[in-house]
Amino acid sequence: MGLFPEYFIQQVLQATDIVDLVGRYVALQQKGREFVGLCPFHDDHKPSMRVSPAKQIYKCFSCGAGGNSLQFVMNFEKLTFPEAVRSLAGQANIPLPTDTEAVPQQRGMSKNDLAGAVEVAAKFYQQQLYEPAGAAALEYVRSRGLSEESIERFGLGYAPESWDSIARIGRQSGYNEEQLVAAGLVKRRESGGCFDYFRNRLIFPIHDQTGRVVAFGGRALAADEKAKYLNSPESALFDKSSLVYGLQFAREAIVKSTRAVVVEGYFDVLLPIQAGVANVVATLGTALTDRHVRLLGRYAREVVLLFDADVAGAAAAERALQLFLSQRMHVRVATIPAGKDPCDFALAAGGPALQELIDQAPDAMQYVWDQRYAAYQAAGGNPAERNRVIEDFLTFIVASGSYGAIDETRRAGLAQHIAHIVNVPAIDLQQQMKRLGRRRPPAHPAAQETSLNPAQVGAVVGIPAGAAGNPERNILEILLDQPELFDDAAERIDPEHFNDAILRAIAHRVWDKGHQGQLSLENLLAMEELAGLAPVLTELSIAGQQRGQHAETLAEAVTKILDRHDKADLESMKRSELDDDQLRQLQERFRKTDPTKRPKIR
Repeated sequence: MGLFPEYFIQQVLQATDIVDLVGRYVALQQKGREFVGLCPFHDDHKPSMRVSPAKQIYKCFSCGAGGNSLQFVMNFEKLTFPEAVRSLAGQANIPLPTDTEAVPQQRGMSKNDLAGAVEVAAKFYQQQLYEPAGAAALEYVRSRGLSEESIERFGLGYAPESWDSIARIGRQSGYNEEQLVAAGLVKRRESGGCFDYFRNRLIFPIHDQTGRVVAFGGRALAADEKAKYLNSPESALFDKSSLVYGLQFAREAIVKSTRAVVVEGYFDVLLPIQAGVANVVATLGTALTDRHVRLLGRYAREVVLLFDADVAGAAAAERALQLFLSQRMHVRVATIPAGKDPCDFALAAGGPALQELIDQAPDAMQYVWDQRYAAYQAAGGNPAERNRVIEDFLTFIVASGSYGAIDETRRAGLAQHIAHIVNVPAIDLQQQMKRLGRRRPPAHPAAQETSLNPAQVGAVVGIPAGAAGNPERNILEILLDQPELFDDAAERIDPEHFNDAILRAIAHRVWDKGHQGQLSLENLLAMEELAGLAPVLTELSIAGQQRGQHAETLAEAVTKILDRHDKADLESMKRSELDDDQLRQLQERFRKTDPTKRPKIR
């Protein structure tokens, strides 16, 4: 018996639409009666995951992942079954059952527990912004151009100058020092005790893909503070290399436009969103990583990099380009006029002007060449500098895996374009590009697309390879898709007729639910003891849905299992010594079976 009764788990699942849930993590597109998207559980470049609104399940046909909303949250958030139930119940505003509330819940170090501590801190910071101590922080935010509505929407707050505000609030809310440290809210003193991580700073809450607050960014308000911006330390909740700031507010606009705009700062996200350019996110004080790129690739087909016009901004743009090109994403680069940040431009010129700047952003390759060509002209346009610039640009194209992401037609177009500008034969540039491409190191295996053949998929989900003709599997496929046929099977066989350990474990639960009149895929996936077998259950259900002649196939599979079982009994008896009476009984037993199916007794 699990922590939560089955009726409660069903209530939570009924209140959670799997398309909406998965859509928070992955951009989904409707395809017939299902939705498809990139699987977040492996390095997916082609939409391998299908989400079924009718069955309320997801299934990846590449890596084998599958299940319902609970299994999706468990796998993505690395939660236990009870933690996933609690998480979905909280999102659906469903109170926990009285009997579980009556038992004191011991807070531990799970993600849910740490997120609870961070949420306490977030509410405290927001309250402090409107206290007298937060007056300077509030005035600063207003001076940057944020409206009262935006301040509230983005959850901005203030961390008091006190050394132990969060430590005290956390303890009052039932969190101990170890949990507050693990959540990144306080730091330990060498002499003992702890102190607040953020002090006298404007606070920006940082959300994960589910929308919960997992960390904070803090902007110093004191002029003599060494670190102008400070992020929470990395923790079980917070990995700055795999999260972007603002996704909570930009995700819907990114999916709708299929485009993400990437900037570098908190205000560079907030002010454009306030101005109506809603698909903007930022890195969290770190350079872009391949995990950032994969995250954005779940929602967008195109990325526009919106960096400052200075040297540092150009360098950051080129580093980011390599990552996006290696992931085969279309990239463009928009440049803010000199002397302005994206937030300043949005405030001064307005949202429509910023949107126009983004819409007219040149292709990434064009941007890179324009940068090189400007340097060439600045150097006087001499032949030596021309050759160096061309070599530098072609090296950029073939470096860091981006060469494979640019098709032959595009490479030829680039060569023609450059040849026209610098007055060299295009064929020479194409040959030079090919030579550089041959010298590039092979792609790292981790960056290559994962592709599994049917035998490997079977191994992943725990079903024996070549199991399409397996009568045990066939019976479960049919019963999961047509539960009304359960009595036909249960009259003749039971779970102990199943030889495969995994399928037998599933069969026991199928028979339990079938005898109760509650057999359904939904009910099986809601059982904690079957959570680890969710990929197998979804695989069986989908295969059953694709079958025809369910009753005939079920009868045939049951007969095969009974024949196999009888043959095993016969072989066992033949190995033992039988007297005449036992032999006559054995012969009579097989005489009553279908003669065409009856094994011969020798």
